[in-house]
Amino acid sequence: MKEFIKSNTVTYNLMSFTGFKSLMLFSLLLEAPKSYAEICEFFKNHEYIKEEISIDTLRVYLTSLKRSGCEIIRTKKDEGGKYKLVSHPFELKISDQQLKSIVKIYRIILKTIDISGLLAFEKFLRNLAEKIKNEKLMETIKKVSVLKNIDLQMLEDLIKYSKEQMRLTLLYNSPRSGIKEVHIIADKVAVTQNKVYIYGTSLDYNQESYYLVQRIVKVLDVQPKNPGDLDIKKITVGYELTSLNPNTKLSEDEKIVDINENSIIVEVETSNMFMMKRKILEYGSMCRVLYPESFREEIINTLQKMREGYLDE
Repeated sequence: MKEFIKSNTVTYNLMSFTGFKSLMLFSLLLEAPKSYAEICEFFKNHEYIKEEISIDTLRVYLTSLKRSGCEIIRTKKDEGGKYKLVSHPFELKISDQQLKSIVKIYRIILKTIDISGLLAFEKFLRNLAEKIKNEKLMETIKKVSVLKNIDLQMLEDLIKYSKEQMRLTLLYNSPRSGIKEVHIIADKVAVTQNKVYIYGTSLDYNQESYYLVQRIVKVLDVQPKNPGDLDIKKITVGYELTSLNPNTKLSEDEKIVDINENSIIVEVETSNMFMMKRKILEYGSMCRVLYPESFREEIINTLQKMREGYLDE
């Protein structure tokens, strides 16, 4: 070490060059099969080695790797006669039990982490599966993932645009009207009921809206928002929740205004009554709208019509 610090030069006195070159050869073959000429070129251009090796010397390094547990073959002449690393003892192997644990961890994380963290975890798992060439892990990720049919780069961009509240033009595949352009001031990207949505203010309808990220074909345009873009009328809705499910999660724009013995009173400002109505109905009998009276009556009328639909049978 003193010699290296003094000269900043690696010499044969500082290491086992047989071991070092064997490791360099291992690293090279991990990338892809290599011919003798390619291996020589690699060693010749290496910043410390700077010399070619003979075929006999190469066999020494190959033997060292084989003795450590590596399986190395030489391909046929018509395949380039290259040295190929078939397997090695340093491969990461994941058992079926470990796969189940990964699925369990993913589902736990899904309930507690934000979309940026979930995206980072998803990228890690996909990269791991690709690096260790584990198709079973990749298939497991696809089955459990809520991001499986989403372009991850586009999702990353949408998260960034939402943080900056950018004005977006999206090419969207609507289930009702087909491919169309939608215009939105992005507010957030989040997972709701195991689906990924981008939330914001629709400039087409001048109200809060959300779009399924999976249906976004392309981001056509990105612009800073205008000062008047968010000038929309909002209504304050109050509702009571009883018999709370442990998995019940309030959104960021909702707040608890009162806590009773068996219930809580939640208040939210919204401009999209369709979204609000859908949320209330999803709660079922555990939810009761308190105000405004007009929205309360709308919920009652909807429930009555649903009841009449069953009585007609």
